[in-house]
Amino acid sequence: MGPPPSMAPKSAPTCTQAVAPPTKGKKGRQTKSPTSASSVAVTSGEVCTKPPPPLPQAVRRFFSSTTTFEPHPEAVQITAHFPDIATSILRQANCSLPLSFSCTVNDRGFVSPLGVDLQTTASAYAPYFAPLTTRLNKAFLVGNSPWELFKPAPNETQLLIHSIPLAFLSTNENQLFPSLPESIGNARGISILSAHYLNLNPECHGQKSAISVVVTFALPDADSLLPWINLFSRNRRVEQMFSSPKTRECTKCWKFGHSFHRCPNSLPTSPFCSLAHTKAEHRCPNPSCPMGGNLEPVLSCCPSSVVCCPNCQEGHSAPSGDCASCPKPVPSGPKMPASQTQDSMDLAEDWAGPSMIARPTSEAPLLTPKAPVLSGDVPPPRQRPQQVITDLLPRQSGDESVDSDSSVGSAQ
Repeated sequence: MGPPPSMAPKSAPTCTQAVAPPTKGKKGRQTKSPTSASSVAVTSGEVCTKPPPPLPQAVRRFFSSTTTFEPHPEAVQITAHFPDIATSILRQANCSLPLSFSCTVNDRGFVSPLGVDLQTTASAYAPYFAPLTTRLNKAFLVGNSPWELFKPAPNETQLLIHSIPLAFLSTNENQLFPSLPESIGNARGISILSAHYLNLNPECHGQKSAISVVVTFALPDADSLLPWINLFSRNRRVEQMFSSPKTRECTKCWKFGHSFHRCPNSLPTSPFCSLAHTKAEHRCPNPSCPMGGNLEPVLSCCPSSVVCCPNCQEGHSAPSGDCASCPKPVPSGPKMPASQTQDSMDLAEDWAGPSMIARPTSEAPLLTPKAPVLSGDVPPPRQRPQQVITDLLPRQSGDESVDSDSSVGSAQ
């Protein structure tokens, strides 16, 4: 006697059954769909893989700097034409890497190409940095300050690891780095580049049992540590490191000395009236405001909307250079080379200025001829042209300066 019908073994579906469409029962109900060919393929070992995440821009960017750290007169021309120049050089060298680039030039004369391909690092183009630098110096005016060899952009980031017991760390700042790489590597499988105490005053270390440590990582590895890491048998909180000078103004409370991410206030502050709401929520109390301040934020729309600075309580908005509470910036020394400061890589956005003009074919500076001035005559006042072409040319001794709002390639 065979097994009951409910216990009878089920045979595997045939190929016809696997690809056949679902059938309907007697009452029009759709019966259960048989096993499809795709599901059979997945169960047999074929698994769909997701594409890797795109690389950060800092990993895909390389740059070249000059020795003067000054704005370049042909910044607009470099932004427009150097991507094509780089593509031509790589194609002549039979480069198998992606050949598409964009380019920016900041107010210090740094030329920064960015690879458009989201999976190719800047280091992959290192064998071609020398010919790219040579062609850059030949294509544009350099004067006495040629561009240096291209190099990958800084791609490190700093993280704060809190509440590490001082008993597990060395009291010597120089010995701190050797004691952490092994523990962090065992916890997450990544390596660190440097480490130092957040509080650099050694006298304060003896008053605490635990301390925060600033650790430098490569940019792609930073996300794998947030927001916790297990060190010395305990979970330690990890967060992004934000350095704020005394002159930085928070866009949440509009106080100085910290950024939006490190604001200690839980509620926002309006920069117009100092009340507890955001700038976008600011409204004039007058329902018939002549400037529409009752419908959208408008500064000084009518007498009913009193302007009050959150810092000095004077009659101006918070982001104002005339505020008496604004700390005075510390005079800076000579500018540091790009290899010693990461701030040098702050890039300028595309300049929306006048249309491009043809690039000069020779390296000799172009001079605008001036009419001769006869004795006793007063030269006519210099008129500002429609397209500020003089900003694209080197300054000549004796020429009058152009208004600062017409300079090209300025970083925001």
